[in-house]
Amino acid sequence: MSTFGQKLRDFFGWLPPLEPLEALAEDPLVLKGIRDAYDRFSARVKALVAKMGELGVPANPHIKNIGGYTILRELGRGGMGAVYLARQEGGPQVVIKVPFSEFGTAPQYVEIFFREFQALSTVRHDNIVRVFRFGKDPTHNVYYYVAEFVDGVTLKELVEAQPDQPLAPTEAAVVALATLRALRFLRDRNVTHRDLKLGNLMFNQQGEVKLIDFGAAKIAGQSSELTNAGVVMGTFDYMAPEAGQKGDKREVGVERDIFAVGIVLYRLIKGRLPTEFGAGQDAAIAFARFSDSRRRVLRDLSGFSPLLKHLLKRLTERDPAKRLTDFDEIECRLAQIIKAEAARSVT
Repeated sequence: MSTFGQKLRDFFGWLPPLEPLEALAEDPLVLKGIRDAYDRFSARVKALVAKMGELGVPANPHIKNIGGYTILRELGRGGMGAVYLARQEGGPQVVIKVPFSEFGTAPQYVEIFFREFQALSTVRHDNIVRVFRFGKDPTHNVYYYVAEFVDGVTLKELVEAQPDQPLAPTEAAVVALATLRALRFLRDRNVTHRDLKLGNLMFNQQGEVKLIDFGAAKIAGQSSELTNAGVVMGTFDYMAPEAGQKGDKREVGVERDIFAVGIVLYRLIKGRLPTEFGAGQDAAIAFARFSDSRRRVLRDLSGFSPLLKHLLKRLTERDPAKRLTDFDEIECRLAQIIKAEAARSVT
């Protein structure tokens, strides 16, 4: 097709028809786009890991061993706990997650740890971090779980290292496609992540995407002390509007994870979030207003292709009943974005 013909199609918002997913999965241009994106991610991750130097910081000298694993370094701290790099004699490096002492045996926080372990204990998927063991350490009187160590960086670290260089549409679509495949796998096992964001997606040094941190996960049919008490699970910046609506008693489903995929995709290409709420009480109030609003979630789609605009609008529909949740269709559209961008690169 001529450049002029393509511009006409873009102007009128023409969308290509849906193609069979099986054909797209084997399409040379799609495979090339994915392979090239992985290669670029791999190079950037390796460079960033080398620049960052030794991981984490020295661990507390009083914490030398947890559950039979020798603690090597402290990798980070969150709102409720710490994450350590550890190793069992003769074994590979692993990650150990432990709640802070003030939360260590409190039932509601033990629930979070056990739920995360339960959600991941039987999962074997290339795009989901593996969890190996859950237990209680008698020496420190804390619960812990042991997970796969991903030698790489989070998506948040990757994009913040080059804040003035948003990802190309192909790269963003490759991230979204890997994330979608992980979510589909979880959906088939009745698990909803509920806290999908840049900080919970990791790249290993091969450029592959891994979904991590299932502390907010929901297993269909199971009640939760935290959600029953009205605690909102997730991160406001990526949270679907219905999560903040009082009296919403619907079972949490994949619709909320799909909404977050749309926000991640937008953030990667645009270089910023559509709305930043932050954290704390003020953020909760602002999110409540956002939840009750009727304004379109994504108001600035300038510079996006018609296909990308169409997909983003459907992924971030305010009404979860209208939101696109058909995994085959989403995967097809993402593959078509990758294919279109790859085609442009060879012409």
